[in-house]
Amino acid sequence: MARERNDLIVKGPHVPTEERALARLKRAVEVQELERLPTIPGLPSVPRYLVTYMNSQTANDSMRSATIVSVTNQSRLTNRVFVTFFKGFTDDSSPVGTAAFAIPPQFTVDFASRNLPGEITVTNAVPNPELTFDEGRAIVSSMWPEIGVSARVVYTAGDRDERLIAITDSKIVVYGAGNSGD
Repeated sequence: MARERNDLIVKGPHVPTEERALARLKRAVEVQELERLPTIPGLPSVPRYLVTYMNSQTANDSMRSATIVSVTNQSRLTNRVFVTFFKGFTDDSSPVGTAAFAIPPQFTVDFASRNLPGEITVTNAVPNPELTFDEGRAIVSSMWPEIGVSARVVYTAGDRDERLIAITDSKIVVYGAGNSGD
């Protein structure tokens, strides 16, 4: 467990360079406010947002994809956030993967359908197993409602995603509400 906590603050593009922000991050890890969460039924969370399009493919090296959902905790409390991925022709009872993270106040975490090279984006939470042949949607759930969410699909080429081809934004709507038509 201590090794996993240390992995969260290993120097890299996802670790702040500003001294005060780095100190806050280290403190959050030490008191276990910042941690990867297991996919455990019963942890309190409420569906908040629907990511209308998710794509995660690795079938060939000429066109690959992964979905990244960025979540910022705007609550004053640590927020347990879950991103659950679903195939297109399934209901909300049949997820293909869930990524979870306890996010301290004012921190942003990137949830991804699968790992990508750090040069593209640093992913903080990935489902196990990673999604490699899936298309559909994702639901963002959290303990507290004060979250900001954005999502994008990254298209790459090469067997290690070494060539970036395109990035598209996915529409985010309030879960259970209608789309505003934009």
